[in-house]
Amino acid sequence: MDRIRRMLGCDLENTLRYTGRGVYVAVLDSGVASHPDLRGRVVEFADFTGERRTRFSQRGMYDDNGHGTHVCGILAGNGAASKGKYRGIAPECLLLCGKVLDKKGGGSLKNLISGLQWVMEMKKSYPIRVLNISIEVESDESIDREEWVVLKRYLELLWALEVVIVAAAGNRGPGLMTLSPISECARCICVGCHDGDYSGNGSRLCKEYSSRGPGRDLGNPESNPLNKPDIVAPGTDIVSCNSKYMLTPYVAKSGTSMSAPIVSGACALCLQKYPKLAGAELRRMLVSSAKDLGESRSMQGAGLLQIDRLLANNILN
Repeated sequence: MDRIRRMLGCDLENTLRYTGRGVYVAVLDSGVASHPDLRGRVVEFADFTGERRTRFSQRGMYDDNGHGTHVCGILAGNGAASKGKYRGIAPECLLLCGKVLDKKGGGSLKNLISGLQWVMEMKKSYPIRVLNISIEVESDESIDREEWVVLKRYLELLWALEVVIVAAAGNRGPGLMTLSPISECARCICVGCHDGDYSGNGSRLCKEYSSRGPGRDLGNPESNPLNKPDIVAPGTDIVSCNSKYMLTPYVAKSGTSMSAPIVSGACALCLQKYPKLAGAELRRMLVSSAKDLGESRSMQGAGLLQIDRLLANNILN
């Protein structure tokens, strides 16, 4: 994460004052472990998988897969186990974590819908402003159309309540129109990945796997293609929190699942600066401050997230 923070201008003088303090972010994933970098900032946890819990910790939270803990570390880890080196983008924001993926990383639209209903209910008690969904639906054929209508309705309701929804584009690229259906929703900020100048350490790079647009409205097959993804962020070899932190506190993972919480963290920083900012305006600021990489729209969206540019915006609350 130290590399990512430098790459996106997150460690510059004008951005370091923003940490996400006071901003509540919901994460629907595989759960979250009681990692030192997150301890004390997970205010709610709920499990929608029906699995038997084999390990209990703070607030009963657990993560038997590791994906969710890694995502939460990217978004909100404070780097306690690395003397700040691997802190996340918004290291003082508060988290509400819903477990919708099982120990193998599998899930269902039913689980996700239950998670969205929970976020709606939690919104009555906490001022949730961001929802991160680093979950990929593998194919259109796997979607139950009735469940899809319900899921889309909840996404629209949350957006109307000023919850900014950030979703991973998926890892089925580099072909066109390979986006995860969740990220194709018009109310979601669809995040693809781009490594910039990073050449990797032997693993596949974003250009080989990041899903491409344009997007499609599954509820309206006759509609025009959607301009997706909206934005890109780094996604390869991202070092973040390990759910098995007693063995080793950090681990590297790759995918657009890692890119989405980077953008969610940036949203939390911006909402700390402008707490009354509307979701639509935040989306516009993200897109307008992105760095054009000279790639096709279907690959890069508006371009690479630039946190220093985002926070340099001067607007009235």
